[in-house]
Amino acid sequence: MHDMGGMHGFGGVLTPGSDRVAEHPWELRVFALSTLVGIHGIGAGSGRAIREEMAPADYLAAGYYDRWLWSTERRLLRRGTIVDDDVDNWVARLRAGERVPGREDPEAARRVVDATLEASPLRPAESARFAPSDRVRVRRMRPAGHTRCPRYVRGVTGIVETLRGMDVFPDIGPYGGPDEAVYAVAFDSDDVFGPSTEGRWTIVLDLFESYLEPA
Repeated sequence: MHDMGGMHGFGGVLTPGSDRVAEHPWELRVFALSTLVGIHGIGAGSGRAIREEMAPADYLAAGYYDRWLWSTERRLLRRGTIVDDDVDNWVARLRAGERVPGREDPEAARRVVDATLEASPLRPAESARFAPSDRVRVRRMRPAGHTRCPRYVRGVTGIVETLRGMDVFPDIGPYGGPDEAVYAVAFDSDDVFGPSTEGRWTIVLDLFESYLEPA
């Protein structure tokens, strides 16, 4: 359900205020909670892939950080860090007037910030099927699970601009597959979305080798 790029009927991609990180303080708390769960290994699975398990109607009705909260809770449940009634019980206790527990741990905060800022560059390519200037077509496919191939570009032909490097193929597991070459592929906007009064421009996407075939 997350893969709605280029579909009509969902409003503009850019809306007033969309450059803001968050609208409400609780959203930043959810971001911090999700980050802590991942870095400290107290949750199971991938937050992104788990969010894609939401029922489509629920996904569309939820805000960005509502989805993050939903997936974070399920990651904690799947690891056994919390049990089914923990969240509901805490909601009841807080509504009854119990104080929100707090903890000051500057060292843990520093480790999380350092881990968040740590760069993870792609590894140098060991082998690659395509080279710059090659014409490639994005495969038409309907994956049953997680994918990083945008729906709106499937079946479209583009030109390889550069070989980015090697990264873990995310569609298996997810985030547990073998390394694959990643390419920057350029597409003409008319080929992707059709002619427009807005003119033509170039769209560049980073795509894994499994998504591509010779054109």
